Amino acid sequence: MRRWRRTRIWGLVGLLALMLWPQVGAAQTAAAQDTLQAVIKRGELIVGTFDFFPPWGFRDAQNNIVGLDVDIANDLANEMKVKLTLVAVPTAPDRINFLVAGKIDVAISNFTATVERSKTITFTDPYVIDGFGVIFNKQAKIKDWPDLNGKKVAVTTGSTGEILLGKKAPKAQALRFDQASAALLAVQQGKADAQIEDYTYTVYHAGRDPKKSLGFIEKPFDLNPYSFGVRKGDQEWLTFLNFYIYKLHQSGKMKELYKKWFNAEPARVSPNW
Repeated sequence: MRRWRRTRIWGLVGLLALMLWPQVGAAQTAAAQDTLQAVIKRGELIVGTFDFFPPWGFRDAQNNIVGLDVDIANDLANEMKVKLTLVAVPTAPDRINFLVAGKIDVAISNFTATVERSKTITFTDPYVIDGFGVIFNKQAKIKDWPDLNGKKVAVTTGSTGEILLGKKAPKAQALRFDQASAALLAVQQGKADAQIEDYTYTVYHAGRDPKKSLGFIEKPFDLNPYSFGVRKGDQEWLTFLNFYIYKLHQSGKMKELYKKWFNAEPARVSPNW
């Protein structure tokens, strides 16, 4: 009788443990994803950004990573009263890979928020609105998007521009590169006729071409938001960053930084800002 009672008691304990296990697992997952408190506790914010994509993120003459996204990362770290550590993200897909692997706390790297990417990570509210553009060698005689058909067009592997080329110019020959800088170099060297990239990127580089051999299509296409990338399930961190972005615009800081790098005013991301 006693053995039966002990067996029954242990059976009930086991059943109760199984019932509580999902709640325990969920609590552990939530704790593991509390990046906001982790950053505050360690006193360090780890930001993934590009170091090859001016003016958003690139290396200066002293090999420091600088740019608009870097200025925003510095401002965020100052607001949080923690030190900033920048991690150079080598390719566009690695923004997601580094987040999922826990190598960075947030990706601030002119990151276009898309439905497909949102299946793997979560995006904040937008901090910049940008479109896609084309920078080209003037000898290619390109005036509009359909003119890309039959041309060699450089794109960054894993970028939205790669997808866009197939839609806008299905008869173009895509030349794929790991970095936008390598794609641009192909255009400059005559190995590619054009490059699809962010509209601000095409304006920036065409205006700084020393040989004046590059032009850009003055019609941005498919306006999209740039957002910070965070891990899924990290709600407190997401809420904090959304509030930071709101204050970034309300204070005028975003406009100030955009003018610094583009000598122009940013497109309004919300009618309330």
